[in-house]
Amino acid sequence: MKKLTVSLAALLLFCGGLAHAFPSVFPTSTFNGPSGLVRLPSADVVPYKNYNFGMSYGSTTTSLASSTADSVLYYYMNMGSFHGLEIGVVGGNDKTTNKLREGVFVNMKLSLSADEDSYPLKVALGVENLFSYTQTDVYMVATKYFKQGPKMTFGFMADFPNYKFRPFGVLGAEFPTADTFILVGDFMLGENLSQLNAGARIYFSPIFCLNVSGLNVLDSNTAKDQRSVLIGFSWANPI
Repeated sequence: MKKLTVSLAALLLFCGGLAHAFPSVFPTSTFNGPSGLVRLPSADVVPYKNYNFGMSYGSTTTSLASSTADSVLYYYMNMGSFHGLEIGVVGGNDKTTNKLREGVFVNMKLSLSADEDSYPLKVALGVENLFSYTQTDVYMVATKYFKQGPKMTFGFMADFPNYKFRPFGVLGAEFPTADTFILVGDFMLGENLSQLNAGARIYFSPIFCLNVSGLNVLDSNTAKDQRSVLIGFSWANPI
């Protein structure tokens, strides 16, 4: 796990030096599919008649000092089906068998904003992992754009552990530290849930992005996800 973390950090520093300036970039997916930050969906949606796809691969462990780790894989695709509506699918491997699980889950996000200002406040609601018995989430988030590039996302999510409704607050931010090198992070906090996630993105073009994600970096015992490190990409409209 330590070797993987060090290798990913070195790759980020190397690729950051290769980046060039682009006027704007395409929305990037979270490891779970919807466009957003690390774990938290944002109020951005894939534009109408556009699509993107991507994949994230890495390892998960209960301790950085542990010598054993389970591999994790996620693949996803989103499209702008209508104006303001993003529909996507997400699949992955089964942690028990370490094989690709049967079928995929559906993600849907609806933008409630028509603000075309230079620094808008966008609002969206959506659902993750629809048709899953144990992983379905619902959310409503707002994303505020600021000068010089930072964005802040906040709102609430809810899941259904043991078929019970569990709401919790969410907060996240994107900080461009170079023209195409962006640091991202988000935090979840509820009555019996807390989780901090962090990552970085490197855009080699406005439509192609390499991303590194760290889930549950503080190894909280009440988190939704195990401590994980993943590397992946998001590519829009390749054809």
